[in-house]
Amino acid sequence: MAQKVKDSLISALKLFSIFFYVAIFTVGGGIAMLPVLERTLVDKKSWLNEKDFLELFSLTQVLPGSFMIHMATFIGYRIENFLGAIFCGIAIALPPLIIITTISHFYTKFIQFALIKKLVLGILCGVAGEITGIIIRMSRKIRFDVPKVFLLLFSFLLMFILKVNPIYVVITGGILGIILIKESTR
Repeated sequence: MAQKVKDSLISALKLFSIFFYVAIFTVGGGIAMLPVLERTLVDKKSWLNEKDFLELFSLTQVLPGSFMIHMATFIGYRIENFLGAIFCGIAIALPPLIIITTISHFYTKFIQFALIKKLVLGILCGVAGEITGIIIRMSRKIRFDVPKVFLLLFSFLLMFILKVNPIYVVITGGILGIILIKESTR
């Protein structure tokens, strides 16, 4: 029993270190963390398969709040139950909390400098490129057919042309997905 608890704690600490590292060194927010986590957890460690990873990502998109905290918690729970969920949730939240608190303390003093403004704009452009790459990479994993293309275009229309609230777009997409997409669950 003691060995099982020790092994569980070691595994949870490994998960903590992975999520903490990703949270510190990934610029661009939660969506930018996905490829790093996928490479680590699916490709290198084989703790999850690709389908499970994408299913967890899809599930976190419909929950309110930070999808990355949800993702970390679900992954932690899937791999190491309650202890893993706690460790991963804390690990993914702690670095941004510390970094944002520190930056906000100095932000108003430094944003007036042209160099800092250029730095922030450059980071924004880099993150936009990174997110575009993630979208392209994730879209390659979807087998598109007429209903899925319709849902994609319809969601785009609702969101960016008609300016519909994103939660309604997600709900509508979910309902239409149930109705239109004919695919086996496993």
